[in-house]
Amino acid sequence: MLTLCGIVLGFASFVTIPPQPIPLLRTVVIDPGHGGFDPGTHGLIAKEKDIALAISLQLGKLLQKAYPGLKIVYTRTTDIMPGNKPNLQEGIRYRAELANRSGGDLFICIHGNATRQPPGRYPVKKLVRYKTVGRGSHKTTVPVYSTTWVKNEVHGTACYILKADRNEFKGDAIARRRELIEGENMGDSTGTAFDLTTPEARMQAMLYEKKFFANSALFGRLVEKEFVKAGRRSEGLVQRQEGIGVLQATGMPSVLIETGYLTNKEEERYLVSRKGQAEVAGNMATAFRRYKDMMEGKEKKLD
Repeated sequence: MLTLCGIVLGFASFVTIPPQPIPLLRTVVIDPGHGGFDPGTHGLIAKEKDIALAISLQLGKLLQKAYPGLKIVYTRTTDIMPGNKPNLQEGIRYRAELANRSGGDLFICIHGNATRQPPGRYPVKKLVRYKTVGRGSHKTTVPVYSTTWVKNEVHGTACYILKADRNEFKGDAIARRRELIEGENMGDSTGTAFDLTTPEARMQAMLYEKKFFANSALFGRLVEKEFVKAGRRSEGLVQRQEGIGVLQATGMPSVLIETGYLTNKEEERYLVSRKGQAEVAGNMATAFRRYKDMMEGKEKKLD
């Protein structure tokens, strides 16, 4: 890695991404989290996989209606593990491969959140006093507890993106996307074969990694802004170094959206309702419109 960094610094003065036309968003990949044998988290009345799918399908319909020429790719449209894969790891690989093969310009992964505590209400034990039990040599002191039922009040939305620095996974995914798409040249106007093992190729992949990080952050911020406008509590934009496989393995701007906490009774009911799902999908669609306009130079980007 240190050698690669040295190469990057050495080539930085003359290896750049060639000038490109205004980027157009042609393909959006929508990934409803979990599915099939993997329910995700759950609340009192719902499973994450079902809410994620319902919101994802509504978002896709809104985007298709607003932009008839936009290609929408879903990683699943029914209650299955994407690709009907037999385990989680293969399911994650399928999602990423589908996104990369489809030439996605934006990857939107939709989930629901949860706390470590159970949904609704949960018991909390508190030490009240000690009491003595037994007689003579068998006498001992034992604690006495009281139990209080506490409402799970954690709620709110969040957007997760993959950190750009010190992470090779995204650069590898960008290179992989290029391999999978016929005619994709990542800005190489010559159209000739491109050796992905060369230092120059790795350099370009890392530059795109930084670019995609900025675009992921932009879309994530726009989504959270729309949630806040709608009266939702936002935990903001969260950068993750690792741990979210689909964000690491997709060679494009990628955002994982936590639509709310299913462990919060009120927020779960909101996300289960038609009204709530329509509002959440609408918030995302509005954020996408602004993102598209900014990317295509029709609106000034956020500071």
